[in-house]
Amino acid sequence: MLFKYIRDETLGDYLSSRDGFKYLQRVMKCVAWLPPKRGTRFYWPYIMWMIWIHFTVNIYLPIMILTSYIINFKLFKAHELLGSVQVFFNVMSLVYKVIVNFINIWRFEKLMEMLDTLDKRCIQFNQQSEVHRSAVRCNMVFLAFHATYAFYSTFTYLGATLTGSTPWVIYNPFVDYRTSTRNLWIAATSEYIIGSGAIYADEITDLYPVLFSLTLRTHLKLLAKRIETLRTDPELTEEQNYEQLVNCVKDHQLLLQYCDMLRSVISRTFFIQLLVIGLGLGLSLINLMSFVTFSNSLSTILFILILLIQTFPFCYVCERIHDDCYNLSSALFYSKSIDASRRYKSTFLYFLQNTQIPIEFTAGSLFPICMRTNLTFAKFAFSVVTIVKQTNIVEKLKLRLGET
Repeated sequence: MLFKYIRDETLGDYLSSRDGFKYLQRVMKCVAWLPPKRGTRFYWPYIMWMIWIHFTVNIYLPIMILTSYIINFKLFKAHELLGSVQVFFNVMSLVYKVIVNFINIWRFEKLMEMLDTLDKRCIQFNQQSEVHRSAVRCNMVFLAFHATYAFYSTFTYLGATLTGSTPWVIYNPFVDYRTSTRNLWIAATSEYIIGSGAIYADEITDLYPVLFSLTLRTHLKLLAKRIETLRTDPELTEEQNYEQLVNCVKDHQLLLQYCDMLRSVISRTFFIQLLVIGLGLGLSLINLMSFVTFSNSLSTILFILILLIQTFPFCYVCERIHDDCYNLSSALFYSKSIDASRRYKSTFLYFLQNTQIPIEFTAGSLFPICMRTNLTFAKFAFSVVTIVKQTNIVEKLKLRLGET
């Protein structure tokens, strides 16, 4: 059922943290990121599909875009060239991100197993309900991302084709779209299909850090609530209270392992995204200000939106994770421990010291991933616009391409 994973919770029927990634997993299978186990019925057809997808995304697209600049440069219109260049930088960063993520795809199931372990701690109805709402939230975020990417690719395809061009003006050695309307639709449709594989692969690389970090926030909050209840039940013995504290320590350590597993991939891919966003936004703004036709403007606005959601949501969630860590440490500090046993206090102090170190993610081990870093790199777009205006590049480009 399509909407099974965005439904309201019902008593005794809750979604797990793993269920928050169901829609993402389906797209990952479509773009050949999750092959079936060897020996299953569709293993070899899927391997052939995987080879085709990775060939078109990682090899064919970059080469054909560069070839179009060499062979068809004078046939470009100015807005087509700017649009192609902004897509080219995104494609080149995508190649790197896909390689890094695909090599580390085994981490995906490891992270799922960690979430399963954390879910087992949630035995109360309110805790299971919170996990359910988190899963629904993740799936809703996926649908919002997916709708944005799908609308961009489809509108770019239709808008470009109806105005006599292909979506991203990629060189096609088999069909010349300028010779006939039939060839135009054939070339545009093939480019749309191949480009969609890259677009949805880009969607996965942009989306999975957001979903995993949202789930992390949920379990940090649940752990804080469990800490608040430590030594508040008078019917529990000191040994049972100590056992609850130890379980909280184990959960915190598991969350830290979860972050380490996620951090090693995000650090490398997110750094590239930050580098690309400023240049991509700058070129998009130039295209938007210089060429104001409806189809060009709307497709450029959608591309700007995609560039923004590549970095902004995750940077925002990272800021909130920092707040969650502070709340976790505060909950432990104010928990009842004054009259506890010496063993309890010793473990309590060890735990308190660990919780005071906030969970942080970095881009390339150089920049903290936060809103300030995101804005700093986004401001580069205005530098690009300023340079282009001062050097009069747009007018020179129009003159070079024979536009008036």
